[in-house]
Amino acid sequence: MIIKCENGHWYDTTVNRSCPHCKRDSEKLGIRLDDIEEDDRTISIAEVDMSLGEELGAIIGDSIRNLPNDIKPGEGDGLSEDDDKTISFGFFDMMNTPPVVGWVVCLTGTERGKDYRLHSEKNFVGRSTSMDVVLIDDKKIARDKHCSIQYDPKGNAFYLSPENGNLTYMNDQMVDSPVLLKDGDKITIGETTLLFVPFCKEERVWESE
Repeated sequence: MIIKCENGHWYDTTVNRSCPHCKRDSEKLGIRLDDIEEDDRTISIAEVDMSLGEELGAIIGDSIRNLPNDIKPGEGDGLSEDDDKTISFGFFDMMNTPPVVGWVVCLTGTERGKDYRLHSEKNFVGRSTSMDVVLIDDKKIARDKHCSIQYDPKGNAFYLSPENGNLTYMNDQMVDSPVLLKDGDKITIGETTLLFVPFCKEERVWESE
């Protein structure tokens, strides 16, 4: 978790229990860190009014500097001396992304050319950023749950369903109840047309761990 100390420093609590920047400053001044009252608070990345590039770089640097003495970059730990090496930001929780089961690709509308991942069970489509498939600029689409694309892992099949009575079309035919989706089917809502592309099909399925 990234927090900000009272002195304005950003740091990762999963790497350092207290602000490493304040600690270095206090060591220079001969002041014990325990004598400093901290008012750390959790803050959303969206609330930051400055670039986090330098602060994140410092966090990564501290993470590497704080490695145990018997571990060196490039010796089985995924790190190397190459400055261009991509380092995973674990605090963004990107490792818990559900397996992809298919995609929809936008053919027409304001989002033309974009693709969207589908996961198991229901994928809601709408303008809200809380939806699984976000079509933010098509004002003729409902904000929340215009329709849904559902993957049934037991039957290894996909279904398109209108939600809340919103107009939904598959291959130019209006849909008023769940219908089976097949590879290449076109979904039209508002001014947007989406092409359905399954990953899971026939014998290709994700096995439960």
